[in-house]
Amino acid sequence: MILLSVGSVLFISGIFLFVEMRNNQKQARLTTEYMTSDVYQRESIRDRAEFVTQRDGEMDIVVLGSSVTKGLGATESQPVWGELMERHLNAHNNIQVSVHNYGYSGYSTSDLIEKNKIRPVVEAAPDLIIFELCLINNNRYPQNSLVQTTADIQWIMETFTRELPDTLVIFTTANPTIFNNVLLADGKLTYDQYNKAVSAFIEEQNWPLIDIYELMMQELNNQHRPVEDILTDHVHPNGNGYQLWFDVMQEKLFVPVSGL
Repeated sequence: MILLSVGSVLFISGIFLFVEMRNNQKQARLTTEYMTSDVYQRESIRDRAEFVTQRDGEMDIVVLGSSVTKGLGATESQPVWGELMERHLNAHNNIQVSVHNYGYSGYSTSDLIEKNKIRPVVEAAPDLIIFELCLINNNRYPQNSLVQTTADIQWIMETFTRELPDTLVIFTTANPTIFNNVLLADGKLTYDQYNKAVSAFIEEQNWPLIDIYELMMQELNNQHRPVEDILTDHVHPNGNGYQLWFDVMQEKLFVPVSGL
């Protein structure tokens, strides 16, 4: 057994503290340089990933949402969109990201709050959060009112802003379903109308939004394909659906966040 003197322990502790201090100083300097750079003024998700990789060695991304974020309907060969994004970004030599999946089957925005699913995201302190807005579930039985949904989203965003001031938050809608234009029992809006109303609310707040619902619908219409082609059931994407989801999202990774 090797015994260290008190002086040796203090010396080693001092070295660790010095190295940590130097690392913190380097991180602070890189952050300041980036925040004052021309790149930051037109920053994209890819730009943020490159910067955080340079500063920290890896960028942590949380994808938050419902079962279509968790990956119901995905396969090993055609995984969920979050995993496809991770693979795509890590294919770049100067980027290293790790995507952490916080998708909850059947959850609405109210469920995320009531069942305390926002706290683990805050505790994870990621560099980027992509929040799939759970609108498939908010629109279903029973349909949450738009007043409730927008209040939920406001509360969640205020929590992130207050507790994670350095984290970039991007909102996203989800895939089309067979209920796009169907008025469900006791509902006042179709899924299509619900998406449009909530998207308009997000845009009014000047929060970055990737409107996956509209982008996927446009692509399906361009290809003259029915929604059923990309679904494993009435709601959840199949492997091809998740691939299409990422395909339409991919170009948004290079668009300035201010322009989303």
